[in-house]
Amino acid sequence: MPDSLDDLVPPWQRPTPLGYGQGAKEAQFVAAPLLAAAALGLAGVVAGAKDELFLLSGPTLLVLVLSAMALIFSIQLAYHSRKFLYSRQDVYDWHDLADDEQQQRVLRRQQFNDYQTWRKYNNMANRLFNTGTVLLAFGVAAALAPGDDSSQQGWRWVAAGIVLACAIGEIYWQHELKRQVNDRAAHSGRTNGQGGSG
Repeated sequence: MPDSLDDLVPPWQRPTPLGYGQGAKEAQFVAAPLLAAAALGLAGVVAGAKDELFLLSGPTLLVLVLSAMALIFSIQLAYHSRKFLYSRQDVYDWHDLADDEQQQRVLRRQQFNDYQTWRKYNNMANRLFNTGTVLLAFGVAAALAPGDDSSQQGWRWVAAGIVLACAIGEIYWQHELKRQVNDRAAHSGRTNGQGGSG
């Protein structure tokens, strides 16, 4: 049974690691627009070229468009989620909480709920960003695979193979980073009672 009213109020929430929110912001508001533009630009090149220049122009276009849409949706979700991420210090900067313990509890509960909202939509945005980057790599590899009308078949196959290997490496790297962040968040939750960012 809780000892006081304070025990019923969730603790202040923070991302784990602390720079997670800033890192996600950089990926979603800097990298994602550039990658989406690259995917759409390459899709325009593939769509405007003769079919003989590309091995599979139709599937290549589909993968590039899916990549661009995933990246654009990640930006939209990140924009929506970012409104719900703020720190305890932000609360203290905007509210006069000198001796008002009741208001502190209300704001702490609100920050907890807002943090959960941020986490939900930010994690969705991150998944879309990661999916979009992998799809873009597959789209680039498919665009590099030479068609019947290519005089540089060997070079294009080598380039496509390098990009494909990097795409597979990216999938592994994303999985490893997610595991590390989740492990750190779980450890932080055990020691500090704070929620991680998943």
